[in-house]
Amino acid sequence: MLRAFELLREEQFNLAAAQEDQVTAALRSTIENNLRQSGEVPGFDKRKFETVIRQGQWANYDGKILTKTPDLFFKLRDYETEPRSVLSEHDGLFIEAKPVDATHAIGRTYCDDGLIRFVRGDYAWAMQEAMMLAYVRNDRTIERSLLPAMSAAPRMSTLQTQQLPARTPMERAGSTPAAEAVFMSRHERTFQWPDSKGQATPIDIFHVWCLCD
Repeated sequence: MLRAFELLREEQFNLAAAQEDQVTAALRSTIENNLRQSGEVPGFDKRKFETVIRQGQWANYDGKILTKTPDLFFKLRDYETEPRSVLSEHDGLFIEAKPVDATHAIGRTYCDDGLIRFVRGDYAWAMQEAMMLAYVRNDRTIERSLLPAMSAAPRMSTLQTQQLPARTPMERAGSTPAAEAVFMSRHERTFQWPDSKGQATPIDIFHVWCLCD
């Protein structure tokens, strides 16, 4: 993701003026047509991942809503002959993108209209990890902006937060001139998986905040 933003800047894509959908479409194009084909980013290439999907449609956890549309989906290829424990159509990384700036309140937009979708079983309900991607402007940061919003008692409850965002020690997850270090939060999920599979396990959300000024 960070390399895709670097390429957009090299191509002089106007991140500061672009709307959310324009940024997401440009990201998807760069990731699919450049990075997935070239294999420039270690571990990400067309042998390991299928075509990156933008705004595809999935059913929510109980199948009552059939048109849930995460912004991006990275589908893992399955070369295994043994059956996998995850349903094939859900086996990948679901990403929800939100602008974070002076006109998009973090609590209302990023948390209550974005992150909540993973908690209530709209997106990635069969997975244990997912990503929130922020298009950041106006000096917003995770520590100064997101942590206070998520720490509010009512939102701690609605997001069923077990662990507030903290820096992840993963390789290549440190800060860069164009992005913050990657943070991770953990959230309980109280819905039941279909086919009597029991209660859904908690989900880890990786917070990737990229500067778009």
